[in-house]
Amino acid sequence: MLLQGIRVVEAASMVLVPSAAVMLADFGAEVIKVEPPEGDYNRRMHELPTLPDSDKPYCFLMDNRSKCSVVLDLKCADGVAILHRLVSTADVFLTNYRPPALARLRLRWDDLAPLNPRLVYARASGFGESGAEADKPGYDTVVYWSRSGLESSLLTPEGTLGQLAGGAGDHPTALALFGAVTLALFARERTGRGLKVGTSLLAAGAWANSWSIQAELCGATFPPKLPRSQARGIGVYYKTRDGRMLKFALVNPDRLWPPFARAVGRPDLVEDPRFAEPGPRRAHAQELIAILDTVFASEDAAHWKARLEAHDIPFAILPTYEEVARDPQMRANGMLVDFEHPRFGRLETVDSPISVAGVAKSPARAAPELGQHTREVLAGLGYTEAQIGDFLAQGVAVQR
Repeated sequence: MLLQGIRVVEAASMVLVPSAAVMLADFGAEVIKVEPPEGDYNRRMHELPTLPDSDKPYCFLMDNRSKCSVVLDLKCADGVAILHRLVSTADVFLTNYRPPALARLRLRWDDLAPLNPRLVYARASGFGESGAEADKPGYDTVVYWSRSGLESSLLTPEGTLGQLAGGAGDHPTALALFGAVTLALFARERTGRGLKVGTSLLAAGAWANSWSIQAELCGATFPPKLPRSQARGIGVYYKTRDGRMLKFALVNPDRLWPPFARAVGRPDLVEDPRFAEPGPRRAHAQELIAILDTVFASEDAAHWKARLEAHDIPFAILPTYEEVARDPQMRANGMLVDFEHPRFGRLETVDSPISVAGVAKSPARAAPELGQHTREVLAGLGYTEAQIGDFLAQGVAVQR
């Protein structure tokens, strides 16, 4: 196995980081998952009423196969000390903890690197390492899809789904290929031999849709697709007074429902017997949606942004592409970079989503014109000017 002997310590929850650890385990790494006493919430994600019904925890099965689980109470100093010792034996540390928690638990890069100079430290976040929103909670439904602008491409003016944005599947699949290449490079360092690696759109699409596929493989019963008028939960789109579309993610409703009710100025909803508990809330979802429709329509999007942020509620206001291109959070994290184009002047482009602390990326350059470097490359291969001229004359090679 390519990663045999590699120890990975995962201090993370939910989906993104744990699923990355699954991929490492798939190639032979030993993955030790550190969980709090109550467990990763993903162990109970399959119980959400909007997901396929099953007695098997298929979400957790999908995202945590091939791992060991260690439970540590990191609210205790001894629990933190144990985790530090565990990390000192690891090759890789994976986390999605937010910056305040990392500081409190002394799990920042600067805390752990002195314990283990060979440690690879990897953290995934909702909004990046820098900028005003670096500490905010983030979920794929309101960050990957909504905040990135992908979902804006899907919604028609009537609020229905339209055509997918171009490259919406190609770019995530490219990340899979990048990972395959880095695996091969790592293996080459050990064996001195190259390897054939690959992925496909089908494989990456199945991985993206793996919860639903895993649910089917577990014999789950899928809920019917319902129009908004029959929705059984409140995670639908809402229109603000100024016509913006707003979406939120109450993925842990037991914890988020009270602050959400306060954020929308309706703390009374927490005590309302129709909405106080998850079961009644589902039963009375249409009544609650009607209330929230009126609430959100009463103020502009800027008002709700401030209110939801103040109560730490995961949400998104579906942006226009103009807003995406000017997003200060993207710019704070260097997600947009500029370069000089010989024909079009100064342009900006989207940077690749992988970074290494302390290592600068190569500056962005313009895409080459067709055959722009033909002579240069052939000369580098040892061909003479006469030979290159013949190639060009015969059309064997082309220089533009």
